[in-house]
Amino acid sequence: MPIVRLSLLLSLILSAPAQAEIYKYVDENGQVTFTDVYKKGAQRIDLPGAPKPLAPAGKAPARASTPSPANFPRIDAGTQKRRDDIRRQVLQDEIDGERRNAEEARRQLTLGERLQPGERANDTSYVNRVNRLRAALQQHEQNVTAIQRELANLR
Repeated sequence: MPIVRLSLLLSLILSAPAQAEIYKYVDENGQVTFTDVYKKGAQRIDLPGAPKPLAPAGKAPARASTPSPANFPRIDAGTQKRRDDIRRQVLQDEIDGERRNAEEARRQLTLGERLQPGERANDTSYVNRVNRLRAALQQHEQNVTAIQRELANLR
């Protein structure tokens, strides 16, 4: 039986890079169990060279609280506000341009969806043209959404 336990422990150690956390649990009969699932009363085993566990889902990883060096450049509040204002204006200009581009793409799609003389709705050239115009419109709309997110992050 000791050989089985030793081989189990050895296999756990060798597979440690794939497993972030290993727990040792001893039940009321003295039976030792190694597992990657936490049980009440289990002890976490830190194996050398094993990757550190990730933060549980929904929780942000803890940041190291290392202070900035004394000579680290600092920005005063007024300078930062001016930079934020410039960034806001640049983003506003970008979103205005993307909205114009989206409106033009919408107009081009409307025109492109019209069948040309002798063209049918299932012709490859028609389908390709309409798909290309729809993709262009979708890209501009996605750009508008992304810029709106950036603007919201500034507030």
